[in-house]
Amino acid sequence: MKTKKHTKVMRYEIIKPLDSTWEVFGQVLRQVQYETRHALNKSIQLSWEWQGFSAEYKRQSDHYPNLKEITNYTNLQGYAYNTLKHEFPSLYRGNFSQTVKRATDKWNSDRGEILRGERSIPNFKKDIPIDVVAAAFKEGKEQNLRIRKILSSEEYNNETGKRIQGYTVKVNLISDSYKKELGRNSTAFEMLIKVGDNTQKAIIERLIEGKYNIAASQILYQKGKGSGKKGKWFLNLSYSFEKEDVTLNPDLIMGIDMGIVHPIYIAFSDSYARYHINKGEINRFRNQIEKRKKELLHQGTYCGEGRKGHGIQARIKPIEVISDKIANFRKLCNHRYSKFVVDIAVKHGCGTIQMEDLQGISKDDVFYKNWSYFDLQEKIAYKAKESGIKVIKVNPRYTSQRCSQCGNIDSENRVNQADFLCTACGFKALADYNAARNISTRNIEKIIDKAVGKEIIDVVDLEYGNIS
Repeated sequence: MKTKKHTKVMRYEIIKPLDSTWEVFGQVLRQVQYETRHALNKSIQLSWEWQGFSAEYKRQSDHYPNLKEITNYTNLQGYAYNTLKHEFPSLYRGNFSQTVKRATDKWNSDRGEILRGERSIPNFKKDIPIDVVAAAFKEGKEQNLRIRKILSSEEYNNETGKRIQGYTVKVNLISDSYKKELGRNSTAFEMLIKVGDNTQKAIIERLIEGKYNIAASQILYQKGKGSGKKGKWFLNLSYSFEKEDVTLNPDLIMGIDMGIVHPIYIAFSDSYARYHINKGEINRFRNQIEKRKKELLHQGTYCGEGRKGHGIQARIKPIEVISDKIANFRKLCNHRYSKFVVDIAVKHGCGTIQMEDLQGISKDDVFYKNWSYFDLQEKIAYKAKESGIKVIKVNPRYTSQRCSQCGNIDSENRVNQADFLCTACGFKALADYNAARNISTRNIEKIIDKAVGKEIIDVVDLEYGNIS
């Protein structure tokens, strides 16, 4: 059975360092980040200079120079690493190598567009992520990025004296010379990370068990939102795993209908299989939140002086928190729904997903207000691309009125919001399933255009694509 390697990223908040104070650790992160930025820009500069040298060499000798013959290195990464390694004394060598690779990979991918004047030379700015290599830099040493679960109640935090529970990440961040400067015994720092949900926990556990492998990761800083709020440091943990390599057929199409009765209804071009997601979860949460929002708005009219004294901002703050909960719930649901959709497509071997083009829908439309369908579509498209599935947006015009069995288009076919009954052939189905089946049809827009362009629909003359 063939397998394919997949690499993904999960973000974890860094709560605190366990073998240092935040003051020292923060200083280290800022210094390493500063040198990382300059190493990236210096590597790009060297790549640009080599490009200029190559062009001049070609002009004079009618052929391009051989990098190895001139620099003794087979690629730009090795050349840049060797040239710059003494300019950044604080960086752990393995991480520095990964940083140089990031820059030269970026140069190589953008080079053609840069030379054509279609893209500017890359310039890395402030707050750039810090590279963390996963493997040991030198043979015989343990892996650079290590994860551990703290179970012992005997382990304490040196600063607070309190017991520590949870998961930690230990990673080499600094060079030997910087280690000595700080008076440390190790170039590595151990950090307690926040594991916020079951998905984050599952990934960590699989990494510890060896089911997943750690890949090159990054540490990044995010500024606090709002005045006076402190920023936070995060670990973008990359991990890889082997997955069965399923052969996808681009001629097999999954159709997705999005609506009020069902947020998602799935049908296929080659079978009568169907899947859907119920609206119950969404409606229950939305109703609870809207009820709580109204209560808070009402409370704002008679709230105590503690909230009134600080003006309108103090009175609306609880409502803003409620709005954040709605946004977070939508985001979580859309992640789960999009994963469900793409997993089903892979299961059925569909190399193509067709879904409605929502661009024509007004933001004032009830359909749009009920849920973030645009965000859901973006997440489906992103996950589909990761799995090698092509996504096509189709105009949903008449897909709810067209019979997926005989092609009859009639507004009377829609009995109500939930049911479909064809006035021509008597085909009866859920309206969302019928629409999804239409959307799964290859060239459905052309088929419908051809149909509605005639006074009488000639069913025999229609091209039904892959409908069975």
